[in-house]
Formats: sequence, C-alpha cells, structure tokens
Amino acid sequence: MGVNLPRDTTLAGFRLTQVKQALKVYARTGQEENFFEAKSFAPSRLEAAALYEEMLERKLIDPEAVSHEHHLTEAGLAIAGGKTRRSPLRTARRVLDDLLARIEHMNEQSAPLNLVERVWLFGSVMRGQATVGDIDLAIETAHNPAFDDDASHSTRLRELVDQAPDHLLFLQKLYWHEERGIFGKRRHPLLAGAHIGSGELQRLGVPCQLIFDRSRGGRVDDEVIPRHPDSPGRSNEMSAPRELPDLTPLSSVPRPMDARWMSAHKIDGSISPHRLFTERRTVPGSGSYVMTDDTELRWHDWCPASLKTGGYDGVSKVLLKYQETWSDPKGRDAASMVLRREIRDLETEIELRVELSNFERPRRLKPRPDRALVHLCGMAAMIMCGDIHRQTMRLNERQVHKMIVIDVDTSGLPDEIRETAPVWIKSLLEELAPPASSNEDSHSEVEPT
Repeated sequence: MGVNLPRDTTLAGFRLTQVKQALKVYARTGQEENFFEAKSFAPSRLEAAALYEEMLERKLIDPEAVSHEHHLTEAGLAIAGGKTRRSPLRTARRVLDDLLARIEHMNEQSAPLNLVERVWLFGSVMRGQATVGDIDLAIETAHNPAFDDDASHSTRLRELVDQAPDHLLFLQKLYWHEERGIFGKRRHPLLAGAHIGSGELQRLGVPCQLIFDRSRGGRVDDEVIPRHPDSPGRSNEMSAPRELPDLTPLSSVPRPMDARWMSAHKIDGSISPHRLFTERRTVPGSGSYVMTDDTELRWHDWCPASLKTGGYDGVSKVLLKYQETWSDPKGRDAASMVLRREIRDLETEIELRVELSNFERPRRLKPRPDRALVHLCGMAAMIMCGDIHRQTMRLNERQVHKMIVIDVDTSGLPDEIRETAPVWIKSLLEELAPPASSNEDSHSEVEPT
C-alpha cells in the first residue's frame, strides 16, 4: 500500500526510480563514502553528489541519525517504498486468479504442513482502480490435520526441508515449500503486497474482502466489509500511511555543494582519481586532498597552518592540498590554498563567487606555477564543475533561463601565481564540462578578477 511515484518527475535530473534506488543504497549504511561509490543509480560521482545534495535539501535523508535504520526520513521512506510501475486492473486480476489456482492445487495435491484457510483482498485491486501498483493480500494459513501426530509431522517436515535448495538456511527451508506453493517459482512483481498472515491487515483496520475460504470450497466473492473480523480497528502502533512528499521544483537557489564529494567524504580527505572520473584524467590526481575541520590529521605528514583557523565546513570554505608522498616524500612540491564560495541569485544570472587565498608551501618555500598548482586548480575547477551542474539541474527543473557566471577572485594569492591560477582553472573547467544537459540560454562564463 505504498505511494505511487509519478514517471515525469525528476530530482536533480534523476528519475524517481533512480532516486528510489539511491535512497535504498543510503539506507543500507548511512555512509556517504559507500553512497558515492555506488554505481547502481548514477553514472558519475559528480551526479551522485548532486543527488545527495538534493536529498539533503528536501530532507529525504538525515545523516545525523543515531542508527542507520533512521537515516531516511518519513519523506525519504515514502519514496524508497514507492511504486514506480502501474499495471492495468485486468493484469492484476489475472495474476490474482493464477495465485488462487496455485493455492487450490497446493491444498489438494502438495500435502503441505499448513493449508491456506482464507485469503483477504484489500487496497487498490479491491477498489477496482483502473491501474494498480501491486495486489494487497492477507493469506491466512492453518495446520494441516493430515499431520496431527508428531511422527507424521516430523517425517513430512524432513521431506520438505530436503526438497529446498541447499544454499538456504534451515529456517528459510521451512517456509520455502509453502511460499513456492503459493507464489510459484518466481513471485510476480504485482504480488509484492501479498503477505502470509493477517496481522498487518488487522492492525491497519482497513476495508477488505474475503476472496478464498477453504471451508466453503475455495473461491468466494463476499461483500467488502469495513475491516477484518478480528480487527478492533486501526492499531495505535501502526504509523499513519506514508504520503508522497511535495516534489515540485524548489524555487530557492542551491547552496554550493559540499566539496567533500570529491573524496567521497573519506576521513583523510584523499581523492582517488580512478573513482572520481568515468574517463581517464590526470588532474586532479593522486596526492590531492579536500580538507575540512573534520579531516583526520593523523594521516597527513604536513598540515597547512591555514587549517588551524577553523571554519572549514566544505561548503562555504574548504582547504585544498596537494602532496604526493610516494614520489615526493620530503614535500618539496606540496602546496595548499583556501577556496571560498558564495552563490548569488541575480535577476538575469546565477553568480558563483570563488575566492582563492592563503597559498602555502612547506618550510616557507616560494610559490611557483608548478604541478602542485595544477592539481590545486584542478580540484577548484572540479568543485566549480559540480556547482555548475547542480545549478543547471535546478534551473532546468524550474524551467528558468539564466546565465551561470563564475567570478574567480585571486587577489589573495601571491603575485607569482595570481594571474596563472584563473587561466588554468578556466582551461580545466572547459575540459571537465558538466555532464548535465542545460537549457540553451543557460551556460557558464568565467570572469577572473
């Protein structure tokens, strides 16, 4: 009885089927690193990060939850448990007829330990809706009187367990024969709402219809009743039916993306280039780090002094560091700089203001335009690329045509690299090019200052 997910709605450029998969991935562990490494819902880490930000903004996930069972909010659970496929009522009726035929055959021919006594239908199929997400059934079973004595029951139990596949656990083998007899070799997707036992139906306290009664010969067509005969009404322990959250495009301008998406939120902030890109690239490469106040410093031989000032949240302020310890153990080529970002929604454009400052090298080495600066600029360009993608997706969903302008301020950098850095960033931005397909009138321009 889950919600139905509309087909034409997208979040951050993702169809709701992909959002549903992403929520399930996040619910399993609640860890950003595992989420960004998953390949099942996003073709690249950048796009996965954009979806992660969207889920945060819409409050579909709660990273601060105590246990991973609560990492999805009620809105997130509604989408994660939503149905994306609708089937005609006649198809559902055909699947239901096949189910009842299997039940009749099992009761009469398969000598099960438990017989199906009654089958209750509720939900959209009972109401006769033109299309349905699944078939909601409560299947009540009772002990087979043919195996009343312990000896015959034990003998039949061993026979059924021996028939089950070897890879199943013992308890799974106990129910394998029963579920196979009721649902067939492969459960039809429309039978996702069918459950053995009527406990949930009783707790729901919703209208239902008896469609199978073994004591009356099998299939019946009783009248719809307000609730199950053994139900005292809706249980207080049952949560209210989940509702689909508001999925209309948000009118607000997204904040800058948390730069830690590049490192998949690793505790040391290290970037793995082979996982960051879908194609082979060398910049930013191995030895690149995205550092915040939460970075574990014990993994770093050199910690830039700028990090001690604090305030590095990964969103408005982040420290970029390059140090390839394998090829440069003494850190002669190591360097770092601070990246600050701010996004402004103007009348005709979205302005991404980027400030680069606090350039550092170990042992007060002089700044120079070398490979360390290339990788620092590469990280900055990649972070901007993510912001462009996110803003473009929001503009597309709002059907708003605005130019995205990037204003790069390098006045806080040393004279030796002040003019070089924005040129390299612009060149790298053009190479990276956001994966998003944007509106014709929505594009980006870089304006160094």
